[in-house]
Amino acid sequence: MTSPVDDGVEIAVGLLHKQLPADRVVAGEATAEAVKLWNGQVRQRPAVIARCHTTDDVRTAVLAAQSAGLPLSVLGGGHDWGGGAIRDGGLLVDLSAMRQVTVQAAVEGAIGGTEARVGGGATVSDVLDAVRPHGHAAAVGTVSSVGFAGLTLGGGYGTLIGLLGLGVDNLLSAEVVLADGRVVTADPEHEPDLFWALRGGGGNFGVVTELRTRLHPHAEVTTGLIAFSWDQAGSVLRGWRNLMAGVAGADGAAAADDALDVMFGALHTPAGLVLFTSPTWAGDPARADEQIGRVRALGAPVLEDVGRRALADAVHAMDELFPRGRNYYLSSRLLPGLTDAAIDEFVRAGDVMPTTCALNVHHAHGAATRVAADATAYQYRDEHLVVEILGSWTDGDGAAETGWVRDTERRLDAYALPGGWPNLMARDDPRAADAFGSNTERLLAVKAHYDPDGVFMAMPLPR
Repeated sequence: MTSPVDDGVEIAVGLLHKQLPADRVVAGEATAEAVKLWNGQVRQRPAVIARCHTTDDVRTAVLAAQSAGLPLSVLGGGHDWGGGAIRDGGLLVDLSAMRQVTVQAAVEGAIGGTEARVGGGATVSDVLDAVRPHGHAAAVGTVSSVGFAGLTLGGGYGTLIGLLGLGVDNLLSAEVVLADGRVVTADPEHEPDLFWALRGGGGNFGVVTELRTRLHPHAEVTTGLIAFSWDQAGSVLRGWRNLMAGVAGADGAAAADDALDVMFGALHTPAGLVLFTSPTWAGDPARADEQIGRVRALGAPVLEDVGRRALADAVHAMDELFPRGRNYYLSSRLLPGLTDAAIDEFVRAGDVMPTTCALNVHHAHGAATRVAADATAYQYRDEHLVVEILGSWTDGDGAAETGWVRDTERRLDAYALPGGWPNLMARDDPRAADAFGSNTERLLAVKAHYDPDGVFMAMPLPR
């Protein structure tokens, strides 16, 4: 006698085989090797994989899961550290073949210039490599293998944030396959509530098969690494705070230009533990030396590698720090600023950081802060910092690394904003209740309208 799960798998496979080539349908034990996520610690496995090449393929897969009563999940870049791309015993909609990126001028009557159409499975690397020959860049993060759709729809922090805003601020439209199989285009004029919710609420409403995003003429920037010995960490961070705010006496200058972004963090290197800064200047190249010099002057650098580079190359360079297949446990805290007390706790966290772990801090400033909190579902629009707490290990149970992540969370809790960045939340994170603030009621209403049965679970939502 077969179980209801087995019956569901059989039904789904039969429906998929009617409309997809046989090699695009994977079931049974073969699924274990057919999909590998960024986080090697994820153990759940789908019962069926539908390797989709078109929007029609996605629609077929969504309807097959519904008919078979199987849980549904969607694989883009596979960087959801908690494994949200895979639901045990479910049907996986695999978008990894839908990685096309097409650069085009804006349609007639549209606001803005060059834009790109991006497949739902495209990575940051796919986008930057495609737009570089056109002399453009997109609003992207700092790791090239991250899925572009997941990054964008979850907020989208990156090194051009001061000039371009968040990824959600550059989204022009999205093609979405809904749970009932309808295919809709969401933009300011069509399905405007869905368009609003996608920008911060992520893939919780349907499968995003294509996005249109603005491009910008910043294919090359001045960027790199300036690191300071860890005993300078406290003074460098206080200097960073003054530099960004233009405090008199910091360097005699006004607040930092929107075109200057300075990510910072803690990292173990062959030279020891360092407080690293990663400055990016996307303004007039003639001012690059002056701007980078302001960062260099924060202390006595022990490592430095800064130059004029393609943004695509700079993003690729970060990949080796967080390779696919290693074990990860991640968290984050959003800070409204760097108080002296928060700096002290950050330094204490670094003092005891295991050698395979890291702290990365993104700075939301400039254009990202000039958008109303209710303009998109993503609510954090005042200047703030995103502290990424990255636990990583290759062997063992990861107890030391996981414990350090949790301890660092607690260290920063007293200085953090309510809620947090859903893209780095575990499924059961209680902070999800506050992650969307005053946007929560509207977001849940959109969810109830477009996905009343809760088919899609891309990131934590308030309950």
